[in-house]
Amino acid sequence: MDPLLRHMVAHDNVRRRVLIMLAIGAAIAIGAAYYLIEPESGMYPQCMFHRLTGLDCPGCGSQRALHAMLHGNWAQAWRYNALLPFEMVFLTVLAAAWMLRDRIPRLHMIMNSRAVIIALLATIIGWTILRNI
Repeated sequence: MDPLLRHMVAHDNVRRRVLIMLAIGAAIAIGAAYYLIEPESGMYPQCMFHRLTGLDCPGCGSQRALHAMLHGNWAQAWRYNALLPFEMVFLTVLAAAWMLRDRIPRLHMIMNSRAVIIALLATIIGWTILRNI
């Protein structure tokens, strides 16, 4: 392998590891904040869509749901936002597909396919309509 190409690949791997570590650190910090701060404290940002329209957006209740899940109250989390657990699984698989794109290129290709993007968009639109009926 050409030394320049080897250096570029090594640099890309280091950059990817740094991004992964930053993402993990951010997730831990955000998780700690949502675990420690009670939703009733008024410290969570408010949804501008809900404030302007009175309707729930697809993410409304996610912050309270995350707090409930971190405290093991899954039923309450489901009542706040039933889409959140599915979104978390989807985002985890999407992140894994990105991190492992060189090892599992097919997973990366599937997760970034038009069909998955359209299904995700349809799910978000359907959830928004369903929760506001």
